[in-house]
Amino acid sequence: MDVDPRGTGASPPTSADASRILADIAPVARRSQQLTRDVTMGVPLLAWGLAWLTGALLFQYLPRPAGPVLGLGVCAVAAVVTRVARPREIRLHTENRFALAWLVLFVTSPLLVLIVAPANARVLAVFLASLWATGMLIYGIGVRDVALAVLGLAIVVVAAATRVATPHEAVLTVGLAGGLGMTGLGGWRMRWRRWRQ
Repeated sequence: MDVDPRGTGASPPTSADASRILADIAPVARRSQQLTRDVTMGVPLLAWGLAWLTGALLFQYLPRPAGPVLGLGVCAVAAVVTRVARPREIRLHTENRFALAWLVLFVTSPLLVLIVAPANARVLAVFLASLWATGMLIYGIGVRDVALAVLGLAIVVVAAATRVATPHEAVLTVGLAGGLGMTGLGGWRMRWRRWRQ
């Protein structure tokens, strides 16, 4: 036998009541999504931003093969930091799908390099940066992260503009623009750590 929790004689909620309740919940849901993005993406964005900055400087100013090899090493460290630093207490229902999407982008990148056949290592680096920035743009759209999507788009625009205007400085310009953008966004998203203390 079921008991009506509202008591006897209580009228069911109206559509106006339901609308008011949903309107009260919406800001809480938005704040929860924002906090989840901040907690899960702060450290990885900071790590990747520093990797792009360091990698671009190494690529631009160290002779080959040392520059590109050390740049790849810095990116490998950022990948490890991304995996290790993610808080385990936050699990999103979409996490596996998006992790698979990033894995697909990672695995298909060499195939796309074969298809495009860049003329030299500088063009290759700018192409890969643009490809990964496009991944950021798509990921940002998928998870409703406007700041990340805008950052991805900005990196692609900077890459296209510098590739045409100053091709010899394109790696450095894209690395600095993307690195500073990711470092700034990652640092901003880590502000939640100050609130916990």
